[in-house]
Amino acid sequence: MQYILDKVNIKTEILSGLTISVALVPEAISFALLIGAAPQVGLWAAVFMALSTSFFGGRPGLISGATGATAVILGALVKAHGMEYLFTGVLLAGLMQLVIWRANLWKLFEKIPKTVMSGFLIALAIMIFTSQLSYLNLGRPPLTMFMLNIGVILAAAAAMWISIKKFKFPPAISAITVGIIIGIPLGLPTVDNLSPVSANLPSFAFPLLTLKAIVTVLPYAFGVAISGLTESLIAVGDKGSKKRETFAQGVGNTISSFFGAMGGCVLIGQTNLNLNAGAKHRLSSFMAAAGLTLIIVLFGEWIGQIPLAGLIGVMLIVVIQTGDWTALRTSSTQQAIIISSTVLLSLFTHNLALGVIIGTFLYYLLIKKDEKVIR
Repeated sequence: MQYILDKVNIKTEILSGLTISVALVPEAISFALLIGAAPQVGLWAAVFMALSTSFFGGRPGLISGATGATAVILGALVKAHGMEYLFTGVLLAGLMQLVIWRANLWKLFEKIPKTVMSGFLIALAIMIFTSQLSYLNLGRPPLTMFMLNIGVILAAAAAMWISIKKFKFPPAISAITVGIIIGIPLGLPTVDNLSPVSANLPSFAFPLLTLKAIVTVLPYAFGVAISGLTESLIAVGDKGSKKRETFAQGVGNTISSFFGAMGGCVLIGQTNLNLNAGAKHRLSSFMAAAGLTLIIVLFGEWIGQIPLAGLIGVMLIVVIQTGDWTALRTSSTQQAIIISSTVLLSLFTHNLALGVIIGTFLYYLLIKKDEKVIR
């Protein structure tokens, strides 16, 4: 790894990384809440994953953190077996990714057809959306409060959408700002109503490693490993090393599991935001991790005051951006069958990896003509 700082704009790298650190906060909290964990589980995951990508990632400028691709599967694990199995699942996922790196099995991801990937993204979007619905009924609010929640969610989502289209200001921060300005005076539920945010540094602890725990989490860990790498290697594309990124994801998830964090993968949206800001070096990824660490330690207690409606607004736009909705109207009949099969299998099993594997099998079984695959 080379750090040739005299060939990059250091100011741009630092400012872009710090901007990303602020933008990571809403999504990290949202994905932690999605799995039923405390906000710091997602926040520290973003720190460890961003650090790993900054040192070992497949290309400069990548941003990793807690993501929907892994959170939806971890959420199913926690719901079925309890929070004590969470970090065992993250650890095994990281170790599986390291095995994939060592055995060069990452090359198999290049064989995933674009049609199957469309199904993967649509299923992921649907899972994220449905996971947010439970927060609307928090405390069983009366109809008036329920409608106020809906209104703030839509306002926050609109602010984020406008920011994406018109401004360079981090879109998620626009949504959170609107949520705070409107939601706090209205007394809407906040992050603290679900779980207080700790401003303490994470502590080292071994995940539960009994035979029962390992056997229980194995299918979920496999799903996390495959889903996380699928999204991460899309972000790397042809402009970097997919082998190195596989190693970086394995290291990040493994370390996360020992510090009470949920791991994750590359964030395509935040990566694009970083690159579009002019970042061309690993320094920006490092600064994102460093900046987020300072935010947690210095402003952790304030983070708990963010209204949930603002976070749901962020997730609503994430849903719109994540799903490959155009594929639903542009696909042939055979492609539509593959997409539908991938989506339904993913939703039914709560495992995106299984949907991708079976969808890919069906693709090569049913579709004879060549189709462009992910490179």
